[in-house]
Amino acid sequence: MKRIIRLFSLLSLLSLLIIAGCTQNNNVSNNQASEGSQSNGKPKKGGHLVFGYDTDISNYDPILGNSGNDHALLYPVYDTLVNYNSNLEPEPGLAESWETPDDKTIILHLRKGVTFHDGTEFNAEAVKFNLDRVNSEESNISDIANVESVEVVDNDTVKLNLKQADSSIILALSDRSGMVVSPTAVEKLGPDFAQNPVGAGPFKLVKWVHNGEIQLEAYENYWQEGLPYLDTITAKIMPDENTRLNAFKSSQFDFYWNVSANNLQVLKKDKNLTLDSKMRVYFHNIYLNTKMEPFDKKEVRQALLHSIDRESIVKAIYLGNGEPAYQAFPKDYWAANPDMKIEYDPGKSKELLKSVGLDRVSFDMFVPTVPEYQRVGEAIKAQAKEAGFDITIQTMELTKGVTMYFNEKQIAANLTSWTGRPDPQQTVNLLLSGSGFYNAGGESSPEKEELIAKAAASYDQKERADIYAKVNEMSILDEAMTVPIVFTPVTAAMTQQVKGFEGTLLGKPRISFLWIDK
Repeated sequence: MKRIIRLFSLLSLLSLLIIAGCTQNNNVSNNQASEGSQSNGKPKKGGHLVFGYDTDISNYDPILGNSGNDHALLYPVYDTLVNYNSNLEPEPGLAESWETPDDKTIILHLRKGVTFHDGTEFNAEAVKFNLDRVNSEESNISDIANVESVEVVDNDTVKLNLKQADSSIILALSDRSGMVVSPTAVEKLGPDFAQNPVGAGPFKLVKWVHNGEIQLEAYENYWQEGLPYLDTITAKIMPDENTRLNAFKSSQFDFYWNVSANNLQVLKKDKNLTLDSKMRVYFHNIYLNTKMEPFDKKEVRQALLHSIDRESIVKAIYLGNGEPAYQAFPKDYWAANPDMKIEYDPGKSKELLKSVGLDRVSFDMFVPTVPEYQRVGEAIKAQAKEAGFDITIQTMELTKGVTMYFNEKQIAANLTSWTGRPDPQQTVNLLLSGSGFYNAGGESSPEKEELIAKAAASYDQKERADIYAKVNEMSILDEAMTVPIVFTPVTAAMTQQVKGFEGTLLGKPRISFLWIDK
């Protein structure tokens, strides 16, 4: 049976269930911006926003970046083929609608009249260029690997032929895979494109001082009439949160992202500020390279898994604002395993180490130069010591550390975060599958890979959730390939003049359509 479903920008959760559950003709249409809420009065044009952010972008070419923190700085420059709302429901972007005439075909209907920042036309040829580039050997992105080929049907229509059914591709196109770059600029600039990005988003890059600031200015020919509202955006890169807090309190910027639990208590007392908090699919995590000692032994990984008192970390470091992470999804997310828990048991950890002839285990762990990570790292170090682990914390700047771990594979343990993805299949593919970029050791099993493929082929949300429950158990409780620590809400603080912000379950700030109430 073929069913046609049209989704509009403010559909309820039922829309997501339908789009996930259909195996036949799914059609989506919307003409409104998905970034930012406009419930704070009538938006006003003009103004300059200064944005305090914790990390520099790893690469301005969306297929080459390696940090989930990049998105806030990519979104203004690159519009995506698909958007998402605050609950991670798919909404139209540069593709104004789509349909799936069968399980292995997706047809995108593109917006007309869109141009890139260099004045060249956004069209079906540009989309084919981009999607082929995402799946090329130079790309770090594997979210749409099941796209076997891309056909240009006409100037405004693209057909995606899939190797197998893949329910995650629609929302994957709201991520890096769907960030559309100018083919002309890529071909002209070559390796210099990353320093001179050209997209079709609401802002153009003007200046990028690495680890300093990023300056953006409104694109005058942006396709959404009347947008963006702001004339310019400046992102100030300040890894130290207390530096960001002091700069914010001294009016050096208007919008302060990722407020810690301690600083949240301070800012709550200021009635001149607006705070926005939302739980997210982001969690702190110890990545383990399972090909490097001592984590090439599963029992050592399992011992580390049970050596951490996650509830104490939530209470002591986050003042109760969070939840222990026992799997790759927060407990209220539809894809979570409701019965899964990692017991804190130092005695069990010692027994696991002894089972492989070890009394104590020493290892180095990368921890970014961010106070929050440092506090979590020290707590883990202290807790794991009782269970037989001696951890040496290696502190370094975030971008350098993740490059050394994920790209160069020089570090065995990496305490950073999984920043989440719009669709749970993306998380499973990237974080838990054997070929996932963030699974540095490639740990997996044929049984798990079969389940992952089965989840990708399903358009039924309940069936997918059941499969993800099993994949989480296999990946974390059995393989212990990665060590989740804590889920935390993310908080934005802004002056009362900043309007239009809306947090999302993805937990990555979208600032392109904010406005200033002068």
